[in-house]
Amino acid sequence: MDLSNISDESLMLAYARGDIASFDILYQRHKDALYRYVVRQVSDLDLAHDLYQEIWSRVIKAADSYSQDAKWATWAYRIAHNLVVDHYRSLKPVSVEVDIESTSFSPDRVHEQNVLSEQLNFCLSKLPAVQREVFILSQETDLTLKMVSQVVNSSHEAVKTRLRYARSGLQACLERFGLYMSKGLSDSGIHS
Repeated sequence: MDLSNISDESLMLAYARGDIASFDILYQRHKDALYRYVVRQVSDLDLAHDLYQEIWSRVIKAADSYSQDAKWATWAYRIAHNLVVDHYRSLKPVSVEVDIESTSFSPDRVHEQNVLSEQLNFCLSKLPAVQREVFILSQETDLTLKMVSQVVNSSHEAVKTRLRYARSGLQACLERFGLYMSKGLSDSGIHS
């Protein structure tokens, strides 16, 4: 049976009934985006790895009680959000690390990307945590703004406002470095 076209919700229900292949597909579909979300929220790679493992552990433990009240991705990102919030409640915040992969290995290109990464990291770190989280979720995931509002437990309007302020703050900060947000960065990944 080809499971690649089955919804995440159906895969989770199948996994709850014991179908391990369904979990494998869910994991493959969401592992990278969930990991990037956690890394950008906590910036410490070791801690991010630990939280990431805990997310999947909680998904596995909650399989029997999963219901299709919300999309699977919303449910999983809510687990991730709660873990990040719990982390910040127990420790003081750390800076955000942005990983921009190099497509060119020339020393000049690597240096430019390192400088850009540092500038973006700096600008992201200056955003309030609620704005940074909404911006990252909107850029790194396929979640709609309505789904993001469910993840962060805020109204749809509050999420739209946070995203608008995040974009504005990032743009103002990047302009101080002589950089300007491209239309793709400011609008991509945003689904109302």
